[in-house]
Amino acid sequence: MQKLTAIVVRNSAFGMAAQILIKILSFAFSVLIVRNLGASAFGQYSAVIAFGITFSFLSDLGLGPYAVREIARLRDQPDGLEKAQKLYGNILYLRLLLSALTIVLVIVAAWLTNRPLLMIGAIALSSLSLLIYSVQGASDAVLAGFERLDISAGARVINQLAFVVVGGLALYLGGGYYGLIIATLIAVGLMAVVCWKGVQSLGVRALKPDKGAWLHLLRASLPFGIIGFALGLSYKFDTVLLNIYRGDAETGFYNAAYNLVFSMVLFSNVLNTALYPSLSRQSVSDPGNLNRSFERSLRYLMIFAIPSAVGIWVLADQIIPFLFTQSFGPAIPALRIVIWVVPLMFASEFFGYIVVISGKEKIAARSVLVSTGLNVLINFFLVPRYG
Repeated sequence: MQKLTAIVVRNSAFGMAAQILIKILSFAFSVLIVRNLGASAFGQYSAVIAFGITFSFLSDLGLGPYAVREIARLRDQPDGLEKAQKLYGNILYLRLLLSALTIVLVIVAAWLTNRPLLMIGAIALSSLSLLIYSVQGASDAVLAGFERLDISAGARVINQLAFVVVGGLALYLGGGYYGLIIATLIAVGLMAVVCWKGVQSLGVRALKPDKGAWLHLLRASLPFGIIGFALGLSYKFDTVLLNIYRGDAETGFYNAAYNLVFSMVLFSNVLNTALYPSLSRQSVSDPGNLNRSFERSLRYLMIFAIPSAVGIWVLADQIIPFLFTQSFGPAIPALRIVIWVVPLMFASEFFGYIVVISGKEKIAARSVLVSTGLNVLINFFLVPRYG
């Protein structure tokens, strides 16, 4: 138990420090982006990103989180390293293939929904990041499975620093959101290199893929893929729909508010990411102590989430003008509504990890599908009428 605590504390400490730095940079730069682009251009940029995220699950199909759990379980076995290297190779090449197919689908979807030509070009350019994420995601899964989240955290810091520097230069030179997309590609490329090098430092190599194993991997990871699909759709489908029915400016107001919500999930993401590989291993070696860890973690999450939501709800009319100027006044009522998703996101993410650690990811997949189905139906009904 003490060893588990030490590993989680180490991973949480590195993760928290990295995420705090990332969030400070990201938050400050996102404010600069909103101010520089204005509501209309920021709305179009948000819609471009939303298109990619909505379809991004197809480039992974749950292979990443599945690999984290399996590598965490394999690493202590006598032949665990060889099995982990085989899994790494299969997932890497399979994700590259899936990413290429996803890029085609994203571009076709943008064309079928009659997006402007300028926006279709931006979506095509942005979707190239899926190929880079294939390398980064497969490597990051290995690092997480070996509980080296400190390396992953360092890679994310480099990613954010590069995006801020290159993106800031792009904005200064008048590159607009196309410049931001190019900055994203460069930053993600650097992150992928760091993760790849980190895996090499562990003595893990991607072995030649066994295509005969791909169908089994896809079947095993499918519940994780369904969860990823549902979450991506739940988080970004509203932005895509809003842009189609209500235009760029309203999309910009809404995403200015929602970006603040996602900035609040730092604590939840860090703790859950640190716990997941450690508890996956403990579920095999020492299952008796799991319930106590679950209860303590959930208590800490709620202590942070509920007061934060109350504070932002009260101060929304001061926060929005201070960050984004008075012209973003329509974002105030949106923020006062969506901020209440924070405690629910904290709880649902944590419970989802518990179910997956227990090997019952199909239950989590069904639950998220029901939730997302309701989300999509309600958005279809409300967004065209009320924005």
